[in-house]
Amino acid sequence: MYPLVVLLTDFGHRDPYVGQIKGALFSHAPQMRCVDLCHEVQPYQISQAAFLLRSSHEHFPAQTIFLCVVDPGVGSSRALLAARWNGRTYLAPDNGLLAFLVPLGAQFWRLSVDLSAVSSTFHGRDIFAPVAVRLATGICLDSLGMRIRPECIAALDVLQTTISSHLLSTHVVHVDRFGNCLLDVPIAAMPQTIQTWTCTEQRVRLVQTYADLQGSEIGLLAGSQGVMELACNQASCARHLGLEPGSRVLLHNPENMV
Repeated sequence: MYPLVVLLTDFGHRDPYVGQIKGALFSHAPQMRCVDLCHEVQPYQISQAAFLLRSSHEHFPAQTIFLCVVDPGVGSSRALLAARWNGRTYLAPDNGLLAFLVPLGAQFWRLSVDLSAVSSTFHGRDIFAPVAVRLATGICLDSLGMRIRPECIAALDVLQTTISSHLLSTHVVHVDRFGNCLLDVPIAAMPQTIQTWTCTEQRVRLVQTYADLQGSEIGLLAGSQGVMELACNQASCARHLGLEPGSRVLLHNPENMV
């Protein structure tokens, strides 16, 4: 049985791009098993894709192959990467999307590919999909590229998060379908003793569930993806605050302003 191939892209569903990647997979391996993680990453938002992969990859079995294409540098001199961690394999452009694997101790390869016979604008279909098939059929990574040191891969260019008793300065890594704003704040790093914050002069209350919020009240809560969320009850917090992936967020503690 083939390993599972999991797709993560910013292609959306309006165009044929996702279907063409799947066609390339199934043309070489009709029995391939393929799962869509997400295709609604905002165009070119590498940090959003990295967050979605980071928060999802451990929910899949060992031997899974992640094929990740958010690639604003497609056709340029940027490298193509493969990584392996805990039995799983990851394929992505070298643009920071896989940087979260470095502190986990992953191994990395720079893929060796012939670019002369493929489209310069669709490496997901023409390069990554065939590589995924070769890996799924048992080809080892050492035969597809050169192993490189983790410090050689591109870092992820993100805004820094600062957490103190009076200020939480961070950014939105993802806005889900319900308008919840997922923040670059790990749950364990969040001070749970501060019950009330302000954001753009609006009160934000630390809560446990969406149902704890009343009317248009804004809540800050520990979400299912391992980070803190800004949310409203049955309403879009993103629309209410005018936020989107990449937006800067400043939360002030009104009781400890400096």
